Amino acid sequence: QRSLAALVPATMAAAAPLLANDGLASGQAPVVLGVLHEGYSPDARREHTGDQRVSMVPAVAQQLAKDGYQVVVELGAGTFSGFTDEAYQAAGCSMLSRQAVIQKAQVLFAIEPPLRDFGSMRGKILISWVGRLLDTGKEIVKQAAAAGVTLIDVTAVPRITIAQKLDVLSSQAKVAGHRAVVEATHAFGRFHTAEMTAAGKYPPSQTFILGCGVAGLAAIGTSKALGSVVRAWDVRDVADQVHSMGAKWVSVDFKEDGAGEGGYAKESSDAFKKAQQETFRKACEEVDIIITTAAIPGKRSPLLITKEAVKCMKAGSVIVDLAAIGGGNCELTKKDEVYTTENGVTIIGYTDLSARMANQASAMYAQNMANLLKHVHGKEKAAGFISNLYGHLEAGEQGDIVSRSIVCCRDGQPVTMPPPPQPTPPKPKTVAPVAKAEAAKAADPLKSAAIGAAVLVVGILGLLGLGEGVKTSLLTTFLLAGAAGYQAVWGVAHALHTPLMSVTNAISGMTAIGGLLLMQRSGNAIAAQILAMVAVAASAVNIIGGFVVSQRMLNLFKKPGEEDYSAFMLIPGLVFVYVSWADPELLPPMLSVSALLCIAAIGGLATMRTANSGCKFGICGVFGALVATFASLPEDIVGMATPLMIIGGSIGLVWGMRVSPIALPQTVAAFHS
Repeated sequence: QRSLAALVPATMAAAAPLLANDGLASGQAPVVLGVLHEGYSPDARREHTGDQRVSMVPAVAQQLAKDGYQVVVELGAGTFSGFTDEAYQAAGCSMLSRQAVIQKAQVLFAIEPPLRDFGSMRGKILISWVGRLLDTGKEIVKQAAAAGVTLIDVTAVPRITIAQKLDVLSSQAKVAGHRAVVEATHAFGRFHTAEMTAAGKYPPSQTFILGCGVAGLAAIGTSKALGSVVRAWDVRDVADQVHSMGAKWVSVDFKEDGAGEGGYAKESSDAFKKAQQETFRKACEEVDIIITTAAIPGKRSPLLITKEAVKCMKAGSVIVDLAAIGGGNCELTKKDEVYTTENGVTIIGYTDLSARMANQASAMYAQNMANLLKHVHGKEKAAGFISNLYGHLEAGEQGDIVSRSIVCCRDGQPVTMPPPPQPTPPKPKTVAPVAKAEAAKAADPLKSAAIGAAVLVVGILGLLGLGEGVKTSLLTTFLLAGAAGYQAVWGVAHALHTPLMSVTNAISGMTAIGGLLLMQRSGNAIAAQILAMVAVAASAVNIIGGFVVSQRMLNLFKKPGEEDYSAFMLIPGLVFVYVSWADPELLPPMLSVSALLCIAAIGGLATMRTANSGCKFGICGVFGALVATFASLPEDIVGMATPLMIIGGSIGLVWGMRVSPIALPQTVAAFHS
């Protein structure tokens, strides 16, 4: 009895799972996943060996444990990615030596294929970044087959919808695109966004992205977020994507379809290359930062930026070449090096940009690995991974195309990769029947004409009612001024709304004319005389200060080296002076012409090209009206009004010149009030 009592607990202990995820419903032993150290150390970076990333992170390992996997991790594997051994243990992983991990695991993960360990991996499955289409990848496959390793290439995932969640090329390219902007920013050393400060104004950086795949789009997004003005190009026509991200599309004046197999770009013809390099050379002269991402699987990276184009770039410019591993898109790129050319252009040729954001890159890579396991094992979870994987291979064309694409060799024999599936051609755009009916309904000419006539009748009746009992000349002036003002203001560019407010504020200083006339007609009414004098002085502040602030704000939009000769538009002001002295009968027409110039000033602000001229039109208009008014006043009134105008104008001039650039909009509001 005593021996039986001792035997029962011992038997139960032997049957109990050693780890929480050991017990599977099927009763089979768990699939053990092994995570290897990538061999990186701070000293290794100089030798370009090892990788800071790790193929599995604690959070994802915890997910896999719920699917029945047991995870063992090499000691220190996540150190350089920011994941401690304690974090892995807290997630349920076992921390072992390298040899112990290889010995215990059935499925091994390593970003870089550990060639030196192939001899101890016979019969194991190794999931790694192989690149089976490249020459180096083909050599790795040969060594794995000779060692009896079942090698899985994570870069061979087909470009189809169901496999997007497994695509490490996309996830790591996104990180690399983001990091490329960070590296460029560090080397550039200046603001990306436009800055107006008390210490001066600084234009935004100009960034050119070559290649609009995942990395390129990530670079566009990050550059735009930092405030850079971005332009982009790709051999494929992806202008809609570029525009949707707020960047400008650069087109090459040469027609050629750049779409290749599997969603990648294809190699361009020589004629197209010549046309594109000329386009790029012109862009290089204008931009500050160039990020190139163009790569063609299995071939050398296309040459996009020639050494002649680099010589055209400004000193302090930066080129980040994400295609350096394939020879580079820039002719002067040096693999894994950063250097500055003789004309001051910094060229960055790092091939480990994603690894330089190791924590984020590892998290995304690990999630890709979890998705790969889930895709293969299906509903059977861990117990079905190995059997399903080999089953798909044995099923031939009926098997899962993802599994057949990623397995490079098995049982010492290479596995032929199936041809990549062709992308589904885009469906022709069709208009839904309902939309067609609505469009036809909306375009009904009879209904449109009837509605337009009804609106016009209501408008005319309203204007006739407005004119009842009103002097005809006043009504005509009001209606024409309202129509002209509406049309002029409606066409003003959005970026020029604040200068528009400033110009209209200055024009509203025409209240000075009312003050001058009131000074003449107030007679002995002291209160009216004082009010008129205050109006003249205050209006002078608004006129001079308003135009000074307007011109300063317009100067902020000037590009370096841009010449402005709009001051010639002030010459017509001399005509007003001459006419007021030579022919007083022309003073009333001069007032009308001055009013027209004020309206032209608002219309001139419709575009950046005519904005400076528009400001000068306003100055001429206000000046002409004041000259005509002064010429019609008695000498005693002119003698009193002139000092008031000088004092008010001086205050406006000093105020407008001394205010800081960042306070200009507030100053406009102050003049308006």
